[in-house]
Amino acid sequence: MERFRLDVMAIGLSSLCMIHCAASLAGLFAIGLLSAFGGIEEVFHLVMLAIIVPVSLLAIGMGYRRHRRLSVLLPGVLALFGLCLLTVFESVMHGTVWEPLLTTLIGIGLVVTHVGNIRSCKDCEVNHDKPFAT
Repeated sequence: MERFRLDVMAIGLSSLCMIHCAASLAGLFAIGLLSAFGGIEEVFHLVMLAIIVPVSLLAIGMGYRRHRRLSVLLPGVLALFGLCLLTVFESVMHGTVWEPLLTTLIGIGLVVTHVGNIRSCKDCEVNHDKPFAT
C-alpha cells in the first residue's frame, strides 16, 4: 500500500509541474506568478525536482521489485534523467519554448510510468504472482 501512495504522490507532483509549465507556455506563469520574482522560479524548480526524483525513484523501484517489468522501469528512469538534465540546462533554455514544452512532455511520461507501475503491481496482486516474478 505504501508504494501505491508514493505513485499517487508522484503523479500529483508531476501534474503540478505540468500545470505550471503548460501555464508558462500559455503566458500565464502559474503558481502565484512565480516568474515575476526571478529567483523564486528557479527555487520552485529545484524544490520540485528534489521531491519528485526521490519519490518517483522509490515508487518505481518498489514497483519494479514486485512486477519486474522493464517496460515500466526504463521509461521512468529515462524521464527522471531527462528532468535532471533539464534542470542542469535550465539557464540555457530559460525564456525559450523548449523548457516548459520538454518539462511538460517529461511530466506526462512520469505520470504514464506511475500509472503503469500501479497497474503492473495490481496485475501481480490479481494474478497472485510472487514478488520478483516476470
